[in-house]
Amino acid sequence: MKSGHPLIGRLSWVLLICWSFSCDFYAIRNTDHQAHVDSLINRATVLKFSKGIERSRMYLDSAYARFPDAGVMDKYRKYDFLRDNYFDENFKPDYEKVQSYIDSMFGVLEPGILRERYKKDYARIYLLRGGLLYHQKRYEEAYSQFFQGKILMESTFDSCQSSQYTSRIAGMNYQEKNYTKAATYYKQAFREVMTCSNEGNFDDLFASRQGYLSNIGLCYSKLELPDSALHYYDQALRFIGQNEYKFPNQKDFMAMARAVIYGNQATIYLQQGDFPQAETLLKESIRINRQTGYYNRDAQLSQAKLCEVYLTNNQLEMARKELLSLKMSLDTLQHPEALLRWHHVQSQYYEKVHQISQAHYHLKTHLALKDSSDQEKAVFKGMDQALLNLDSQHKIELLNKKEELNRLYLMGAAAILLMAFVIAYLIWHSWKRTQKNLLKLAALNRQIIGRNTQLQTTLTELERSQQENARLLQVVAHDLRTPIGAISMAVDLLLEDQLRVHKPQYFLEMIKSSSANSLILIDNLLHSNATINKMEPVDLQEFLASCVDMLELKAFEKKQSIYLVTDSARILVDRQKMWRVISNLITNAIKFSPPESTITVGLEKRDDAVQISVKDRGIGIPAPLKATIFDLFTVARRPGTAGEKSFGMGLAISRQIVEAHHGKLWFESEEHQGTTFYVELPVQ
Repeated sequence: MKSGHPLIGRLSWVLLICWSFSCDFYAIRNTDHQAHVDSLINRATVLKFSKGIERSRMYLDSAYARFPDAGVMDKYRKYDFLRDNYFDENFKPDYEKVQSYIDSMFGVLEPGILRERYKKDYARIYLLRGGLLYHQKRYEEAYSQFFQGKILMESTFDSCQSSQYTSRIAGMNYQEKNYTKAATYYKQAFREVMTCSNEGNFDDLFASRQGYLSNIGLCYSKLELPDSALHYYDQALRFIGQNEYKFPNQKDFMAMARAVIYGNQATIYLQQGDFPQAETLLKESIRINRQTGYYNRDAQLSQAKLCEVYLTNNQLEMARKELLSLKMSLDTLQHPEALLRWHHVQSQYYEKVHQISQAHYHLKTHLALKDSSDQEKAVFKGMDQALLNLDSQHKIELLNKKEELNRLYLMGAAAILLMAFVIAYLIWHSWKRTQKNLLKLAALNRQIIGRNTQLQTTLTELERSQQENARLLQVVAHDLRTPIGAISMAVDLLLEDQLRVHKPQYFLEMIKSSSANSLILIDNLLHSNATINKMEPVDLQEFLASCVDMLELKAFEKKQSIYLVTDSARILVDRQKMWRVISNLITNAIKFSPPESTITVGLEKRDDAVQISVKDRGIGIPAPLKATIFDLFTVARRPGTAGEKSFGMGLAISRQIVEAHHGKLWFESEEHQGTTFYVELPVQ
């Protein structure tokens, strides 16, 4: 006897045929030949350095003409290699040809199914085009390309590839002398690239990682933080030493990477006056990168630094020979930055040998070249607005994706409803046809009950997950403090564009201070909720000692002393909230007390309460301000004795916390005589 229903069988076959047809429709028969293309590109690379770029291109075009079965990525890699050839600064860049090959890469992945299948490679093309536009000083268009690529890359959830976009932003900040932001973005890029699997390429697994570490060190060097800079340079060298065995065919790259780092380290030692160490590192850097096919331009920079070492040590003959060698190198291979430094050092040399006219000529040439270089590095004026526009575009993209996801949910719900209807129909039809199917029906009912149980379990898990997400909101609030630092970048750009000052360090320090104060304000807001979360027995004597220990360093910076005079007492409090109260009171005492003064923290136990006091000998509280000192948004905000910023929220939050413990918070103060704050808590 047949079971089921003919209609259901036909429907199943139709769905299966449609599914198979759709898969065949989108399938593209494509085979890549990675090993063969590797050999072609390796040969073309050798020709590039031995015969020149055009000879390398002709060889590759000829090889692909005899390669009719080249796959999608075979063609993509060819155009990518040729793009890189004409973009190489060691040769004469040809931006028109670079654009042409980037367009060819887009053309290879033009069909929609290919763009979806090779989404990461497609997104990378936007990165390459953005880099080209940036070199052409078309900054707004460059940012647009970076952002479009970022949106595509985000949809793949691949932070490894996202590191390339982060490093681009870091590089732009570095060129605009926003070294603090550049270091932050390079660190983010390093964290992202460290997620790359062992199947990644050489750039992801080695070149980018050591490069980001080296660039972080370079940023700290520009910020005049030599210890931090040397730390990251050492990290980069250790990384190279620990991982070079994995890439035996990249020994030349390893050597060049080390040489660059040696030159950067030498700059630090030169600034610190350690000339023997600087000389040793520079000579090794020059020896490596002076070789044919290596990073000759870096060798030129290292030669200029070595000349400075010789001049500082009055080794004039050595300086003369090195300057002559560097000039011969610059005549062969132009390097504007090295030429700029050569004129500067040459001027210093002639001054030391008392040839003033020659010294004056080279100094004048140096200043002219420097002015020209500074004009070329002018900051792009519309960058802020471009970022805002692209951010809006990103939000629209996210909304579109959310709408698409909702449509998928709706389709899924419709499919589930249809499935439920079919099951119900089969149950009814089986019951109607024969009583013998009752056992099968019962079994089916048990299956349905089991599924309902699973759904209920799933619902319970979802509710629990929702509760966990709610608890994570506090953590998210803390993490939101980090983007406050983005204020610095926007203000840097605006100030640099509008003010055109010659001492940006002053404004950088001011912006840094503002950012730090913003973080303090956010911290106060995060603790504005005085709800008691967990009461626990606390040894107040030990608790106060811990608070004092935590704040002694802040007091030490103002040469202040904190004395603790306590009785032994143990009460029930919310440790975290009460720590906030005591920390606020001691911090205020430090802030409003003069240097070399004394702060006393006391604890007195009574019959039914304990009293904590924080006494200072500071500036006191004026009478007009006493009535509003505990208001949440009080106007009684004064700078500290060392100009410390005050937001006026700490005391209001502290009183709320104390009152939530059924206690009292008050003060006694005389202007110019000092202030004592008292906290009284009941003993349960």
